[in-house]
Amino acid sequence: MFMTIYTLFRNKFWIRDLENPFLIGEKIYLRPVEPEDAKFLSKGENDPVVRDALFLALPVSLTNEQEKIEQLIKSKDAIILIIVEKETNQSVGQTAFFRIDFISRAAVFYLAILDPACWSKRFGSEATKLMVDYAFKTLNLNRIQLHVCAENTPAIKIYERVGFIKEGVLRQAMFRNGNYVDFWVMGMLRDDWLVHQ
Repeated sequence: MFMTIYTLFRNKFWIRDLENPFLIGEKIYLRPVEPEDAKFLSKGENDPVVRDALFLALPVSLTNEQEKIEQLIKSKDAIILIIVEKETNQSVGQTAFFRIDFISRAAVFYLAILDPACWSKRFGSEATKLMVDYAFKTLNLNRIQLHVCAENTPAIKIYERVGFIKEGVLRQAMFRNGNYVDFWVMGMLRDDWLVHQ
């Protein structure tokens, strides 16, 4: 009983301290992207380790990032959120739904932890679960899909654990470090999600 009351009190306290939270998990919360996030996003996307993981070949200026954010905020077929660690209130990544089709009830899922120091802390797992639940419970989507490098075993394990299924292979889809690499198309239907509840 005491633990439940303590947990409720602690969670209410934390919610007050969070900056514009939209979806709240245990270790992270997701908030809408803001123009001020351009510095964090461009720094992450220019980091050599992150850039390599995300297959980014071109530099991203602060101006480029600000323009991209402004376009995304205005977009009617995208929802982009910043992943924030609750304990420190520091941004660690971004997640999104792109190409949202409210007639077909489908979207493309995106996730990037932009601070390598935050890799392997399960922030990606938690953000994926929050977004999938939001897609099916709130947006009433029927399908989510994503593309993931066939060599990215940690990400594939996260997606499979949440309920994504490998649907196909895009052979030699991307070029990185002198080699073409395959990408998997993974998808999840509402019915798949219900099985994992």
